[in-house]
Amino acid sequence: MLNESQITVVWECQLAAETRALYFAELASNYTRQKQWISGVSFFLASGAAATLIGKAPAWLPIVLSIVTALLSAYSIARGLDGATRTMAKFQFSWSELAAGYESLWNTTWADDAGTQLAELISKENELSSQASTEAPNDTARLSYWQDQVFKQHHLIPA
Repeated sequence: MLNESQITVVWECQLAAETRALYFAELASNYTRQKQWISGVSFFLASGAAATLIGKAPAWLPIVLSIVTALLSAYSIARGLDGATRTMAKFQFSWSELAAGYESLWNTTWADDAGTQLAELISKENELSSQASTEAPNDTARLSYWQDQVFKQHHLIPA
């Protein structure tokens, strides 16, 4: 059975985990969108349609477009957008699972093994936080936005 202080910790950790799940979902979505734009622009610029459009353009334009295509591809590779998307999606899944674990514990704070469950969840959270600190951006403004959304969802601040 959890005491009042531990119950407060469960609630706060649940809200934090929900916030981080939404944060990482947005990051994964943004990385996917960046990759799609880069791929689409690169495909167009490398296609015959672009060549037809610039066929009567100044001689320097095809060179500039080739450089733009190369820079976009280099950016995508350097940023590792595919890997970053997968990593953020894994974080989103893990934080969602953690939030569900806290919610389940919130509904069974009276259980005999609640203290053990809380310790296990906190251990998982510490591990995830450690991984995220080295593999994910720390965008405090974006995280704050998602925290506000979670608070609104739980009616902790006006919608």
